[in-house]
Amino acid sequence: MIMPWNRSELATVLNLDQCSDLTRALEEAGIDCHVKVVDRTLHSGSRERSGTLFQEHSCQYTIYVLRRELQAAIEVTGLTPIR
Repeated sequence: MIMPWNRSELATVLNLDQCSDLTRALEEAGIDCHVKVVDRTLHSGSRERSGTLFQEHSCQYTIYVLRRELQAAIEVTGLTPIR
């Protein structure tokens, strides 16, 4: 089970299709993952400050994996770590 103390962030994407592709690849490789969805339109004040210009993507998807499986998940998905 993925809990906050034993997880690592694999990726943050703004597209549901890309999120689905990544999670499907992880599941096919047998790597457990958890997706956190944040609705970016609900945060108070954000729309008033930025208008609709930056509201193209209404949701943000953060994909987490077990810390010990992070390197395998990076290899399976082909992502490049930024840290």
